[in-house]
Amino acid sequence: MCKLNKTLQTINDVLFGVVSSGLSKYLDLRTPKALREGLQMTGLAMVNLRPQSGLQDLSKLMRSNSATRWGNKFEAFFSYKIGYLVMSCLGPKFACMLNYRILCNTTFTISNVLGPREEITIAANPITYIRANTSSLPHAITMHMLSYAGRADMQILVAKEIIPDPEVLASCFEEALLELKKAAETATKT
Repeated sequence: MCKLNKTLQTINDVLFGVVSSGLSKYLDLRTPKALREGLQMTGLAMVNLRPQSGLQDLSKLMRSNSATRWGNKFEAFFSYKIGYLVMSCLGPKFACMLNYRILCNTTFTISNVLGPREEITIAANPITYIRANTSSLPHAITMHMLSYAGRADMQILVAKEIIPDPEVLASCFEEALLELKKAAETATKT
């Protein structure tokens, strides 16, 4: 876990920088010529278009006229229209197969969730961290970044047949984060 800088505008910039650099480092270690020889990787980033304003009251989220609705509004206009067209013309079976094919043709997925900015408790028990998890996705790598109370936690799930040494991958991400931190510290000193 790393402590977030209060002046940081968005963790997304840091996350994608670390992932890009970390994956490049890992590929250079495992297959030094892979990137030069045209290795292609496709990533899928899950996004939440709902505005975040700290901890949100569940009763407000459930109201139909709420500006901040419950759930993930991933349905951008274009995606929604395409999905609606596929569903209307070709049916739910085809739409399901199409979504699965899109997921199957990605190498990795990234999700980044902004959690509560302040510490929370459940039944007077303090919550120390929050984790997100998925399973059965047909990817080589699944990464979840979740921030909570000023900290960010990155979880990495790998397919052992494709990434036989996840510790090495994790150390590549860690090295990329430390390099980014050092570069940011150097930039602020000058």
